[in-house]
Amino acid sequence: MRKILLNNLIPFIGFGFLDNLIMILAGDFIDVKLSAILGITTLAAAAWGNLISDVFGLALAGYIESFSAKLGLATPDISPKQSDMMVTRIFAAVGRTIGIVIGCLIGMVPLLFISSDLLHV
Repeated sequence: MRKILLNNLIPFIGFGFLDNLIMILAGDFIDVKLSAILGITTLAAAAWGNLISDVFGLALAGYIESFSAKLGLATPDISPKQSDMMVTRIFAAVGRTIGIVIGCLIGMVPLLFISSDLLHV
């Protein structure tokens, strides 16, 4: 079960990291540089950042999975029946959830560098 958990956790750290990183950078760029031109709100800029992040996430999914495989995270050798067991699915879901949380937290790093001067105009 530890292998199932890790096999799901590690790639989802990458997914969460890239998702938040790209969403924050794209959303901030759209908000600061394009929102006045396009006449959109900050929330609309965030939604566009999320859309861009999702598209990049789909495009980069194969690379993240390949990188995980290079780390030696091969899928555990279990039977289809074992793979379908509730305990296996729970450990996989827990691994993905923990991975996304860790990745998203790491992906928030750009927030440390984005200027908040616009808030004090």
